[in-house]
Amino acid sequence: EGRVLVWLTKKVVRRVKDHITEISQKDARYLGGSEVVIGDELDIEVDTAEFGRSAAQTAKQVVMQRIREAERDTIFDEFKHREGTLINGIVQGDSAGGIVVDLGRTDGIMPYSERIPREQYRKGDRVKAFVLEVRKTNRSPQIILSRRHPGLVEQLFAQEIPEVSDGTVEIAAIARDAGFRTKVAVRSNDPNVDAVGTCVGLRGYRIQSIVRELDQERVDLVLWDRDMLRFAKHSFNPVEVLRAEYDETNERVLVVVPEEKLSVAIGKGGRNIKLASRLVGVRIDVRSPEQYEEEKTAFSAQEEQEEVVADLTCLPGVGESTAMSLFAAGFDGVEAVAAASAEGLSKAKGIGPKTAEKLIQAAKKLLEEEGY
Repeated sequence: EGRVLVWLTKKVVRRVKDHITEISQKDARYLGGSEVVIGDELDIEVDTAEFGRSAAQTAKQVVMQRIREAERDTIFDEFKHREGTLINGIVQGDSAGGIVVDLGRTDGIMPYSERIPREQYRKGDRVKAFVLEVRKTNRSPQIILSRRHPGLVEQLFAQEIPEVSDGTVEIAAIARDAGFRTKVAVRSNDPNVDAVGTCVGLRGYRIQSIVRELDQERVDLVLWDRDMLRFAKHSFNPVEVLRAEYDETNERVLVVVPEEKLSVAIGKGGRNIKLASRLVGVRIDVRSPEQYEEEKTAFSAQEEQEEVVADLTCLPGVGESTAMSLFAAGFDGVEAVAAASAEGLSKAKGIGPKTAEKLIQAAKKLLEEEGY
């Protein structure tokens, strides 16, 4: 009661060099019994009455410092285990680094960059946040909170939907534009469970509770599919996708939707198509049927031109520029050049009568060669 007990830990050695940290075996056995051997450590009670005022003050400071360090370590360990989970707190106000949130044993900080755009916080407001990171500092641990991170949505699903929590329904991918729209791809690990319907809930109750927590951010539920094209189609739900095909040349998925749904599929500022691309993990372009046909026709014409130019450059002295001139003049290959007249061929830009005659002869010779 009101007493402070102090022990000094000393190591048992053969020959004492430091009287503060070491003790001889003989003295150690006198204090601790005959079982003490060299190498043991012995805690020896110190008479605090021998301490001067200055020493006592120093000891007090050291003890208080160690207590604070132990408390910091305890708080760090407690919150480190909560990284990647949700936490509830009360807004305390603004600071230079962001919003200060009271978490009970300590405060967390929500950087301005981790807020949901347009969301306002007042002192005393209750807030649910995602524990983004817990950092050890020289002072108290720094707990970084977020309401912008996709993990917030994932954890809300686990909290509100038992089938997600127990693994029956799995979140396969999330693409989020915080404050505006989020796409969540789900799949079922039970053939008897409808992944999308389960997340929506009876009369939409489950998904609406999540939307309310996200301050009315729109949440699109997408059925995940291992087939990239089917997954791309699902990512535009409820917009009807007429067709989806992979363009290897441009490494993209081309999606065709009805003309009247084109603006909806693209979304305001391109948000919907950007989120769909991020969700599927590939660039997605959207076209109306008319745009698709125009692009397809233009692509076919481009392919034809490339084939003709490649054919014409087989002629001696004909480079890509000359081949392009011949193609533009209507000569669609070596056979066409061989069948042309010098007068007709010289109508191509940059080709005179003499050059035309040489090209005709070269084309005829090439056609006569075996294997062409």
